[in-house]
Amino acid sequence: MRYILILVLLFTKASFASVPISNVNLPPIKAFCAGFTLDRPTVEYVGLKFPKVINEKWFPVATMVEYRLNKNPIFITKTKFKNADDQDHMIILGFHETMQNGGDAAISITYQCMGKCGLRYLKNYTIPSIVSYVNADVQLCI
Repeated sequence: MRYILILVLLFTKASFASVPISNVNLPPIKAFCAGFTLDRPTVEYVGLKFPKVINEKWFPVATMVEYRLNKNPIFITKTKFKNADDQDHMIILGFHETMQNGGDAAISITYQCMGKCGLRYLKNYTIPSIVSYVNADVQLCI
């Protein structure tokens, strides 16, 4: 009976375990140098292009955008990819006019390791403020 109880406790603890995710915060220059670039398809929209692969083994599997107005969260959008080749590696943010009036967005792109990465096989690359990135106008990686 005691062994069954120990076994149940071990399975219970394992079920509460979560996948360790590394978080990489990307200020504008670091984002640009890592391959995250801005695109302006129209005057009203800002697009964030993100790399199809990082370091030959990290592939995007999901995106999350937290829209804010005057630093208060308004809503969050999440997208998961079934296949990394199925999406266009760009997030279109349609709030240019809102950006001029206190609007902003934090963008997080989750990459999964497809090689030997040990336990940390997920990484979140986060741009905390798209407005800061737009205003920095980074055009050269130093």
